[in-house]
This record gives sequence, C-alpha cells and structure tokens, in this order.
Amino acid sequence: MDFKEALAKAAKQGPVQQAEVITLNEYIDRVAQRPTIAATAHQRVYDMVKAAGCTDGLHAGEISYNFFSAELFGLDVPLERVVRYFETAAQGHETRRRILLLWGPPGGAKSSVAALLKRGLEAWTSTDDGAVYALQACPMHEEPLHLIPDALRGEAREHTGVPVQGALCPVCQWMLEHQFGGDFLRFPVERISFSEASRVGIGTFEPGDPKSMSMEQLTGGLDFKAIETHGSDSHPLALDWAGEFSKSNRGLFEAVEFFKNPAEFRNLFLTMTQEKQFKVAKFGYIDSDTVIVAHTNEAEFRAFMADQKNEALKDRLVSVAVPYNVRVSDEEKIYRKLLTGSGTRHDLHIAPHALRAAAMVSVLSRLREHESLGVVEKMKLYDGEEVGDWKLTQIPEIKRAAEHEGMGGLGPRAIVDILSGAARRAGVEQHTDKYLTPIMALIALTEYIERLEAPKETREQLRAFVVDARKEIDRQLKDEVRKAFVPAFAEHAQRLLENYLTNIEAYCQGTKTRDPITSEDRDPDEKLMRSIEESVKPAVPQSAKDTFRQGVLMRIGIALRKGERPLTYQTDTILASGIEEYLFDQLKDIVQVTVSKTNPDKEQAKRLNEVLSILVEERGYNEHSARDLLDYVGHLLNR
Repeated sequence: MDFKEALAKAAKQGPVQQAEVITLNEYIDRVAQRPTIAATAHQRVYDMVKAAGCTDGLHAGEISYNFFSAELFGLDVPLERVVRYFETAAQGHETRRRILLLWGPPGGAKSSVAALLKRGLEAWTSTDDGAVYALQACPMHEEPLHLIPDALRGEAREHTGVPVQGALCPVCQWMLEHQFGGDFLRFPVERISFSEASRVGIGTFEPGDPKSMSMEQLTGGLDFKAIETHGSDSHPLALDWAGEFSKSNRGLFEAVEFFKNPAEFRNLFLTMTQEKQFKVAKFGYIDSDTVIVAHTNEAEFRAFMADQKNEALKDRLVSVAVPYNVRVSDEEKIYRKLLTGSGTRHDLHIAPHALRAAAMVSVLSRLREHESLGVVEKMKLYDGEEVGDWKLTQIPEIKRAAEHEGMGGLGPRAIVDILSGAARRAGVEQHTDKYLTPIMALIALTEYIERLEAPKETREQLRAFVVDARKEIDRQLKDEVRKAFVPAFAEHAQRLLENYLTNIEAYCQGTKTRDPITSEDRDPDEKLMRSIEESVKPAVPQSAKDTFRQGVLMRIGIALRKGERPLTYQTDTILASGIEEYLFDQLKDIVQVTVSKTNPDKEQAKRLNEVLSILVEERGYNEHSARDLLDYVGHLLNR
C-alpha cells in the first residue's frame, strides 16, 4: 500500500468509529461482558499503561514500563511511582482523590510524562480494548450508567460488576426530561474517542496574567446568546460548558506550572480532587471523574510545601520527584531523540561517541559524591559496568545514600542547543551538511562553561568533568582507530589465531610444537597463550586456562564434525576480542606512524584509505568525521 492509499483508508476509517450509536441496554450488556468499558478515569490510564507491558529495569529492583520506555529514558524509578499512583487509584483507594504532582528541575521530562499520557489516551480510546461510550450530545461526554436511577444501582452493580457513581450533568438531566420524557432507555449512547484538539476527555490549563485569568476557564461560564434563546441564565443550555473541567471529564487534565495559579484557582482544584465535583454559578455541584496531573519546578514546589497556609491542598497531593537522568546510555538516547527525532531535519551526521562525550559531562554534573566511590566510577556503575569491587546489585544502596541526586546539574535542553550549534558551525566551516564529533562536543561544552553565569567553583568543577569525559573518550577513540586497522592486517590476525591454536593443542595433549624455521621441537608458548587469554573479554584467569583451552579445542572438533569451516579470528566471537587486543598492542607503533604521517608513503596511504573506508562503511562515520577522528588520534599517539 503506497502513501496515498494509506491516506485514503485512514480518511474512511476515522468517522466510522465515532458514528456508532447504541441503546442503554446494549451498553449495559457490553459493560457486563467487559467492565473496563465503564472504567473510571484512573482505571483507564492504568489499563492503558499495563496493556503495553513492562520489563526489568537496568538496575536491581527497577521496572521499565513499555508505555514510557520508547520516549522517556533513565526515569524508571519516578515512572514506577507514577504507575503505582494509578494502580492504587484504579483499585478505588483514596489515591483517586489526589492530584498527581510531578516536580523537579527544568527540562526533566515532567511535561513529557503528561504529554505521553494524553497522546496515549487519544490512541487507547480509539482501540477496542480502550473503548469509551458517552451520552450523545452531552457536553461532558458523560458515563451512560449515570442514567440508572439510584434505586436500581445496586442491581446494576450485580449485573455488570461495575459500581455506578455520579449524577447526570444539568444538560443531560434537562434532555432526559424534555426530549425523552424521562424514559432513560431512549437516551442514545455513542462511541467516542478522546482528543485534546477536539476537547474531548483531555484538558490543559496554563496560568497566564492574573488580571486576565478567569475561573470560567476551568468551570465554564454563561453563553449570552443562548440566554436570549432560553430566556434565563439558569437554564442548563445557557452555559457554554467550555471549561477545562467539563472537557476533561472521564479523561485527563494537565495543570501546567501548577503553583503559579492564584490561591482561588488552586481551591477549585482542591474541590475537584477531593469531592470529584466542581461548582458553576446558578447550579449545584457537578460531578466529574478526572485524573489531574500537575507539574512544577523544584523552587516553587519547596516554597509551596514550606507555607503552612497550604496544608489543605498539600494533603491532596501525591508528589513524585522527576530528576534528571543519571545513566550515560539513556542520556545519549535523549540527545539523539531531540536532535534527530520527528520535527527535525535529517541533514545532521552524528559521529559515534559524540553524544556519549556530552552525556558523560552532563551525568557527572548531576551525581552526588560518595564517600568511597569516585564520580567517574559511579557514572560507569550506574550505566551497567561493574567497577572494582562494586557490583550492580549495590546500586539501590548507593542511590539511597545520594539524596537529591539528579535534581541539579546541566539540563538536556541546554546540552542539545550546544550540540546543535556546534554541528551547524562545523557544516558551515567545511561547506557540508552539519556533523558532530566527540571533540567538537567537548570543545563546545567547554566554551559554554566559560560563558556560564555561575560561581567560579561551579565552573571549575564542570571543567574538571569535561577533562574526565575526555580521558574516557580518548581511550574509546584510540580503540576505534585500532579496530579499524585490524581488517587491514587480517592475515596477521589469522596467523596469530592459528599460532594460538597450535600451541593450545600441544599444551592439552602434552606434546611439543615445531619451529617453522629451524624445525626444532619447543614447549608450547605459554606467554603467547596467556597474553591472548588475558585479552579476552571477560579475561580468562590463570586458574581457568585449562578449561578455556579445552573448550576451544572442543569447538573446533564440533565444527569439523558438522562439516563447518575451521575457526577464524572473525567467526570465533570468544577469541576475537583477545586476538584483536593482542594485535592492537603489537601494531601500536605501525598505527601511530600511519595516522601521524603528513605525507604517507604508498603503502601507508593504501592502509589509510582502507581504514577510512571501514570507518565510513562499517562504523557509522562520514568522510569528514572519519578524517577528523584519524587526525585527532594521530595527535594523541604523538604526545
């Protein structure tokens, strides 16, 4: 199916889903078969998240929820707390009468969590599993079970398994009496899908100028043209029903910069949360079932919590701290998403390790010092690499001792702006598309730190983090170049493997090896064997060398019995790392001379071109970033 056909199909499908109209009896039967149709707002969100599944997080005891994991990185702990809030609220506990408040540093993904939930509900309610039905023409897209009289609600629960809570809104009550003569079975029920753009089931409120703000933005107000039609400002249809509380009923309401709202606005949220109702002039309290997700920055959160006048609202908050991510690999994902995701141009080339260089500086700036673990080692440990005697299972204990970790430091927005600017400058200078290398990233960060309006001590610490990150990156770039040289010495690598196999065979059989030149019998070369085995990842300890060598010979025997090709340094993944590392050390001088030569000879030029081709075709570089890499590593090796 081509793009135009897909468009045509989508255009036909949309209206069909929204056009389904059924009776109340049919709706009750569907609820009895699948009670989730009549889920509360909190249940609906929890069902949506749960349906996407979950996996174990990177660190011990953490859970990663698939609903969030494709868009939000390094936030498993706060997101698990968010999901727990929805789980307990879905079970009918008092949590459903609480505002979910996300707080933390700017750029810490608080609004992204709310946005994902809103977009998720739009998609979820368009599926069969997330189907939602409402009373037709209700401005609050009301739950159809509200039509059932109080006297029959007990029986309705026994029949459907769903408790019926809430009264009809004034408009539906008026329509029931005047259009259907009180016969609630005649009231049509329709399938709906949530949509923020259409203001169905999703609402958002952002405080503005206090002088121009009106509480009617939340509750709705009078429609003066409708008053002329109906002759009274107390007629249900004289209200505009345009308030965010009405439009977000049965779904989710996002309260942006929550504590910037005046006190009287916050009181409306208090009633909405505590009583599940809101008040409109000329009418009584109107029932509403809405998830309220609010967010704010740390400074305003702490100021609010310190004010004793806010005790009533504080008691109605479930607050979840959303810190910056503290895992380098996840920070890389954040930058890649922001630099190359939807809505961005795709003319940016990002060389390997470029985002990692910036990510290391950012993460180091966010970590808290540990009494017996350096910040660089802590960074590696958090990213899944065991360091010294520190094990991954100890991470929860380390985190408990690191109060406020991730609540400060360099934020991702600033870093992405820095990287984007560095890539643009490189493109202009080289007259090519934008591209970014690790060294460009670190230079741009250094320049940013020099301009940063911060105390001298802070800038000195950030400069030290850049130095730490550069040490790690320099090591990785050297290895990158050395690995690119290995195919140019493929024959050397294969001969090395065959020499190793000859020696371990003699060792395991208790025989001698024969010198290829003198034909003399010699003992197996223990130094060669151990050098390669110690270079294998993970290294083979002295105590396990016999088992390892016998295992290699066993693999050869199995391969021969199956008629497969003999082992090569490329096909044996276990030995490959050891062969490469050993060869790197042997080739160090050759690599240094080759990449450092201003005017390489014919053989060196051929080797360089082969390395450039490997970097471009196999390692993710383009021509400019590959040449920059070789120039930089040549500089490092000449030190």
